[in-house]
Amino acid sequence: MTRYTLRIREPNARRIDVSISVDPRSAAVLELRVPVWTPGSYLVREHQRHVDGLAAFDESGRPLAVAKSDKQTWSVTCAGARSVRVEYRLHCVELTVRTNHVDASHAFINPSAACAFVVGREQEPCAVSLELPPDWECWVALPKQDGAYLATDYDELVDSPFELGPRSSHQQFDFQAAGVAHRLVVWGRGDLDGEKVSLDIAKIIEAEAAWFGGLPYREPYLFILHLNDKGRGGLEHRRSCALLAPRFSFVHKASYEDFLELIAHEFFHLWNVKRLRPAAFTPYDWTRENHTSLLWAMEGLTSTYEVMALRRAGLISPTRFLELWAERLTQLLRTPGRLRVSLEQASFDAWIKHYRPDETTSNSSVSYYLKGSVVGFLLDLELRRHTQGARSLDDLMRLLFARHGAAPGLPERGVEEAALELVPGSARATLQAWFERALRSREELELESSFASVGLSAILHAASASDDKGGAELDPSDAPEPGKNARAALGAGLRDRAGLLEVTQVADGGAAQAAGVCPGDEIAAVDGFRTDMRLRLGRGQEGQRVRLSNFRFDELLELEVILQSVPIDTVTLVPCTDATDVQIALRNAWLGEPWES
Repeated sequence: MTRYTLRIREPNARRIDVSISVDPRSAAVLELRVPVWTPGSYLVREHQRHVDGLAAFDESGRPLAVAKSDKQTWSVTCAGARSVRVEYRLHCVELTVRTNHVDASHAFINPSAACAFVVGREQEPCAVSLELPPDWECWVALPKQDGAYLATDYDELVDSPFELGPRSSHQQFDFQAAGVAHRLVVWGRGDLDGEKVSLDIAKIIEAEAAWFGGLPYREPYLFILHLNDKGRGGLEHRRSCALLAPRFSFVHKASYEDFLELIAHEFFHLWNVKRLRPAAFTPYDWTRENHTSLLWAMEGLTSTYEVMALRRAGLISPTRFLELWAERLTQLLRTPGRLRVSLEQASFDAWIKHYRPDETTSNSSVSYYLKGSVVGFLLDLELRRHTQGARSLDDLMRLLFARHGAAPGLPERGVEEAALELVPGSARATLQAWFERALRSREELELESSFASVGLSAILHAASASDDKGGAELDPSDAPEPGKNARAALGAGLRDRAGLLEVTQVADGGAAQAAGVCPGDEIAAVDGFRTDMRLRLGRGQEGQRVRLSNFRFDELLELEVILQSVPIDTVTLVPCTDATDVQIALRNAWLGEPWES
């Protein structure tokens, strides 16, 4: 057994002390290694950079020789020691769900970013002891025995984050869902109503458990929620999850809905990723990137179900369900990079692109979360279409979980192979061609046939205003006119910054790019005036000439832009006026109830 001791002596110093004790078993040399990445977050983060002063000692306290053999590995010369103790200091300064953070009010310890492992001993049990300030408590989804928290192996240890701190800086809410105990622990202040949030989380848990016939655990499940100024994120684990949300997210409808989507996403990972995971992740290689083309299924399909879960839980209406998908379709159409890289390639390149966005990202790549969720949404409709409603995405997920929910994991083509089994033989060639287009080509996704099967139509039109994200209309006569386009566009992303407009991105082929506008430019005036610059740019007309006064690296530039027409990149979903009774019945079954005003 590998024994860890985590000591928090000076929380204000934002660091902990880590001690690792191991029996060398007569080995001449032990190698210790820190993972370079955190499972569920596909970026080499170099966690070892936070390690300070690693040293080793034998059972009598005699120092042992330590040499660093590569960026993440230390070799300890055992010199006949019966027991080896390795100690180091770990700096915990990053408040994310993937890393470590310590201050006077709490500590969040992510073992993959904190605990070195003995190479070759990863399958052996681990025990973690804590030495904390007197009034601190611990929340973790590991059993406790004889004063230590036990993990069956290193994989379970790194899958079990620790939240630590005084009860005065935390809130705890216990509740039941699907017959199992759950706990929500909140650090940070905000407008959260713990009782309401717990009830809504329970609805999501029960909706997702129903898809799979119950929960994959009987022990209590732990939600760790950190409230902060603006950060948002989540990371899944086998019996817990870590969440980061803006502190004032729980009263405003849109922000609370976003929080519930985050909950639904991370919880669905219990099945999709934590148990059903790519063969390329079985087992994890902690030393380098673990490439797979299946992240569209791991994250994208999970993002599909984050919306579906809210609908099944009764937390959003059918209209809002369709609005959310229209918004995602619109967001995808507004990403030029969707035509530059396939969905499988975007998945494979996650390690070098997704977590490192820059000014070129929207033009050169596409999010496997976004496009993957849309593909999952359309796949659900395709399965229903080819089986007259007898099969759906739910059936596919259950089949995948039953077949590949344990080692050796999901093959690279496993999703589509299983999907093809669910449809009649006469439809397999059509569905196979659909997969080729959706996953491995750079073509636009086919929308018309999928939506027609449930009596819907996706109308493409120009945005009616700068805040038009797409939507759904029950009355087709209220839908925007296809192709109508009276406004014009700059072709650049803008954000307010100290009285200026900062250019965040420039669309390929747009008016801003043609005029020489660059990301990072700060627009100080439009036609010589700084008043209502965003508003005046938003109401320009096609062909209108606009003079921008831009600062670039502190140099003032005068650029003339000829505004172009607003792109046809906005989606509104409406019912087909000629929908058949069969299509309407399929739609009602899909939405869970008739789509009515």
